[in-house]
Amino acid sequence: MVTIDQLQRENFYGLELLAQGFESLVRNWDFSSELTGDVLTPLQGSGWRGDAAERASVTLTKVRNELDAAFEEASGIGKALRDAHTELAAARADLDAALRKAADDAMTVDKDGNVHWPPPTTATDKNDPEYGQTYRHKAETVAADIAKALARAAAADAAAATALAGATGKNEANFLPAPGSRVEEQAKQAADILRLAGNATDAQLDQLNKALRDHAADPRFATAFYRSLGPDDFLKYYGQLAIASADKGGNRPQAVADLQKNLGTALATATGTRNYPRLSDDWEAGLRRAGAARTDVWPSGKRGGVDAQPFGYQILTNILRTGTYDAHFLNPLAEHVTQLSQLNGFWTSAPWIDSDFERLKFLGSPQGSQQGGFNPMVGVLEALAHNPQAATRFFHDPATAYNVDGSVKAVGQENTYLRDLTKVGDDSPLQDVRKGQYFPGGHAEKPVALSLGHALEAATTGRVYDAPQDTPPPPHSPEQAAVMKEAVDRFGSGDGPKSLRNGAGFADLAPSLGHMAAAYMGDVQAAVSPQDHTLTTYGAPAHLSQENTAKLLGALGRNPEAFGALAQAQQAYTTAHIQDVMLHRDVYGAQFGQAVNNAAHPGGEVAGILTAARTDALVGEMKAQTDAYNKSIDQNAMWGKSVWAMTGGKLAGAIPGVGAGLSLPVNYFIDQTASSYHITDVNTADPATHAEAEGMNGAILAAKKAVENAAQGTGLNPQQIETLSTGAANQAWDGANGGAGLFTRAING
Repeated sequence: MVTIDQLQRENFYGLELLAQGFESLVRNWDFSSELTGDVLTPLQGSGWRGDAAERASVTLTKVRNELDAAFEEASGIGKALRDAHTELAAARADLDAALRKAADDAMTVDKDGNVHWPPPTTATDKNDPEYGQTYRHKAETVAADIAKALARAAAADAAAATALAGATGKNEANFLPAPGSRVEEQAKQAADILRLAGNATDAQLDQLNKALRDHAADPRFATAFYRSLGPDDFLKYYGQLAIASADKGGNRPQAVADLQKNLGTALATATGTRNYPRLSDDWEAGLRRAGAARTDVWPSGKRGGVDAQPFGYQILTNILRTGTYDAHFLNPLAEHVTQLSQLNGFWTSAPWIDSDFERLKFLGSPQGSQQGGFNPMVGVLEALAHNPQAATRFFHDPATAYNVDGSVKAVGQENTYLRDLTKVGDDSPLQDVRKGQYFPGGHAEKPVALSLGHALEAATTGRVYDAPQDTPPPPHSPEQAAVMKEAVDRFGSGDGPKSLRNGAGFADLAPSLGHMAAAYMGDVQAAVSPQDHTLTTYGAPAHLSQENTAKLLGALGRNPEAFGALAQAQQAYTTAHIQDVMLHRDVYGAQFGQAVNNAAHPGGEVAGILTAARTDALVGEMKAQTDAYNKSIDQNAMWGKSVWAMTGGKLAGAIPGVGAGLSLPVNYFIDQTASSYHITDVNTADPATHAEAEGMNGAILAAKKAVENAAQGTGLNPQQIETLSTGAANQAWDGANGGAGLFTRAING
């Protein structure tokens, strides 16, 4: 323990000089490069062969490796000394400030840190009843500042000792080996810090976070770290650290939140099948076993029986939110958690109380206890959402059945995960627990419904759900298309459409379904217009049902976010389709005009269904919903541009003004036509009728503009262009009326 006398007496000038010396040594280090350039390279190019040459080369290479190790060691020592000087000097400055504060108020501090205030000497002070209380408060403030300064110095001292030990290793006869072995030793030191759990100081936690942040992407470090801990200790010690940190202020909560993310990145690295080394299948099986068991995280005497302990998966869930996990690791874990979630009350059988949720907030929902998050399906689904290949396999491939302990029970089973996870009754596996309630509503809470939507987006589009907006999806694989068809059938039939309505069990899933349908706009238009065989799909066709697709569109049209994505995608696809016809009019001959009309009709049908659904949703809450719909159309422009790139992009260069990719003219055109779907005036006697008219006119105008834009440079005269564009507009109108009629006839219940 650092004393006041020690900290006050030392100015750390010698430590500063030592740090500068090592930093200068490292800066000017050129032994290894000189040996390589002046000796090794000439030797290898000299043509000298034989045993002596080989021995010389091996010996010199060993010398170079030792010099490299010496450089690494010197670098580590220099950094440790610099960090120590920075922190200790700062602690000394903190102490000096506290002592000055005491002196300013005529208080004294003894060698043990006790603060004494002067007795009253003047008549005023003697008669002041608040004199003692005022000075007591000042003394307590100074004493606290002194304690913090001493604690900071002690933490810096301990961190320096650990860092210097890590830099020099335990072998006093040699420098540390080459960086590979050193990385593994650093990993074991990081594991040792995590084993301190709630006893880890702030400085040690910062050191652990730095080690993970610097090396989490290195398979050698990540594998050695988790192998050293083992699955059980990893979950236990992280859980204990999170619980112990819940009551601490300062930077501690953020440090634990950072640790959670860093652990996720390292776990993804350590389990990646393309990485070497990596954790074994036995380690991963051990994690499933630990995930299904209670984990002892509460400090001694803080909680009662074993039932109050969280499951390992409840501790792991938020760690899985970060990192791109290998399907080989993630899918068995995801299947196991899903199957456990289907066991009645498995995660909610403990007598949780409010204070538990407050202390376990790092283990549950990132938004805090009020949002639940104790069903580990949330983190599992988020992990799938960040690995499209794993997500597709999870919802498509034959399932593996697991015992409660995570061991394999049976393989090649029917995959029913999408159907199981979208149940809306009391047996929903996505139920959560919060504020002491066992089953709050018999349906998926918002966080887990959002996560399910994200996972389905990844599974069907092959695109990470939160990828940058300019990231286009890859062509759909047969497996992705099959999952899309199942999703459309699930939410386009039975209780599916109603479950997506505002306030219903899966209302929060609607935006993701809208994004999915936008990515499959070719399949959607082919479904609503099955007689048109010219409509192309992006990759493998999904063979969507006409009835279920129409019902799903009707349900999604009620949701502003879904509507915006679909309106953008519908218009982009129709534009590209019309453009394709315009560029190949010689193929159609006398049927050219009819071909243009046919291209406009399916988009009109989609727009009609969406517009009718939006109108229905607007009847109740006109102003707020209007703003939401207009904003969503603008924010979802990326879907229009992505779909155009998928379908119309192949025609780049065939139209004047259109270059590679999405050029500014096309970019502007899509924005302009999509904005025609805006609702411009709600101050009307019949807002529903007005919204209907706006939507229908938007579809007509968009079709007309698509023809006019595509006709540029084709040699058609203005009269021909006007005739073609008017015909396309009329076909869009007919299609929109047909789609609206389909919705109006209560196909959406």
